[in-house]
Amino acid sequence: MSSQDTPSDRATKGRGKTTTRRVAAGMLAQILRGKTLDDVRDRLDDLPPGERNLADAIVQTALRHYGEITTLLARHMKRPLPLRPHIAHALLVSGVAQLRFMDIADHAALNETVAATGRREQPFRGLINAVLRAVAKDDTPTDPHDNLPDWMKERFLAAYGAEDLAIMVKAHQANPPLDIAFKNPKKAAGWRNNADLEAGLETGLETEPIKLSDTHLRLVRPGNVTALPGFHEGDWFVQDIAASYAAAWLDKLLPTGAQVLDVCAAPGGKTMQLAAAGHHVTALDISATRLSRLQANLHRTQLTAQLVEADALDWQSDTMFDAVLLDAPCSASGTLRRHPDLVLHRREGYVAKLVAAQTALLARAAQHVKSGGYLCYAVCSLDPAEGEDVVASFAANNTGFTLITPSEGSAELPNMLPPEIISPQGLRCTPAISADRGGMDGFFIAVFKKTGD
Repeated sequence: MSSQDTPSDRATKGRGKTTTRRVAAGMLAQILRGKTLDDVRDRLDDLPPGERNLADAIVQTALRHYGEITTLLARHMKRPLPLRPHIAHALLVSGVAQLRFMDIADHAALNETVAATGRREQPFRGLINAVLRAVAKDDTPTDPHDNLPDWMKERFLAAYGAEDLAIMVKAHQANPPLDIAFKNPKKAAGWRNNADLEAGLETGLETEPIKLSDTHLRLVRPGNVTALPGFHEGDWFVQDIAASYAAAWLDKLLPTGAQVLDVCAAPGGKTMQLAAAGHHVTALDISATRLSRLQANLHRTQLTAQLVEADALDWQSDTMFDAVLLDAPCSASGTLRRHPDLVLHRREGYVAKLVAAQTALLARAAQHVKSGGYLCYAVCSLDPAEGEDVVASFAANNTGFTLITPSEGSAELPNMLPPEIISPQGLRCTPAISADRGGMDGFFIAVFKKTGD
């Protein structure tokens, strides 16, 4: 115990649930100041497992409903609390998250959150108590559309319409299912046998896996992922079904053993997918840290690829490739349901900067494609500016590349895909598609064939 701890701080540290609320508020405060959810998860390490799960759930719920929560708070406060230097605002937000959007008794949510105020928040303790009590009595409905910033909401409304937007904002509120990709379809089929299912149930798996494809299964409540059958044996890796379509499309176009360049490859789902299909993959990424994760994933799954740490805009190669896959850096708005903190960190002007980078990367990736080969562009974004618009611009300025449809070169591929995702420019996935089965991440995928020199 630090000699600088005040009596209030020492009392907070001595109570498990209060400590949990304070840890959750501390994490949320850091995220609101610019950190990512992954950046702050180490704060959970000192909590017991049950309290760790509760703190994580509070933070995620607060992020998923942040717009609704701020609307609620505005009804009962003349002005918002400052974000710095204390965590009073975060305590308020996390308290409302518990009261309105979690299965926690009002008295527990209120009392434990108020008790979590430390020395710096003491001047606001009475206000926090009063506002949370007012919110507890407020049964006015909230609008989940408030959880998206206006500029993002307007762009998605224009692109997808009101009905799909309503489904997507609802999907962003819920914890998404977990999709696992098997190297071998026979392993996927075998995993669903009774013995494997019973082993899965022992790790917290609550429902029978949903078959999404020959290689992909969906777990609604996966429990401890690393304890699921086949994890340590390397039989499968985690990959949302939408993210699998880019490599699946290329695989149907290529002969086994093709030379494939995966640009911006880490953490490596598409690299592993292509390697498992028997292709020779060169995985290029600028980040040594992300490549180390890819290496660890390859090691666990017993797959191989050549890893290259370099800036894709500068990298030179003597090899021309049968196919180049560029999963370009993007706003990642298609993954909001998996990364609910992203919505707080995105600004409208950020998209324009990304589009410039995506355009440059796609032009550079095209230089590595051999004649007759394929160029695949993918982004996990819901914004057409990063997907359809980038592809249209490339097509207009590169007559040596022809945009192809999923049925060209593969009669089998369209039968593997939900028909709703097939668009004139390629594949457009959103969380509104197959929503009754858990939806999918937002993705745009297009494939070009190099027809000229």
